[in-house]
Amino acid sequence: MRQKQQVFAVLRVDEFHDADTPIETKVTVKQVVSSQEIAEREVERLTRINADKRCRYFWQATRFVELPEESSS
Repeated sequence: MRQKQQVFAVLRVDEFHDADTPIETKVTVKQVVSSQEIAEREVERLTRINADKRCRYFWQATRFVELPEESSS
């Protein structure tokens, strides 16, 4: 049985890349945290300290899915 837990990813979009740069190069998952409140605070903090670096931070709710271990048969 899969166990699911809601978590919150803090993401960064680098806006200094040109338009032809693939999106997967522009977006970075900075961290995954256990509450929306923590994610919101971290987005605010990172936005403040990196204001001059042409990047944007946001958070996104997601799920952590713990899969059962496979047997080694």
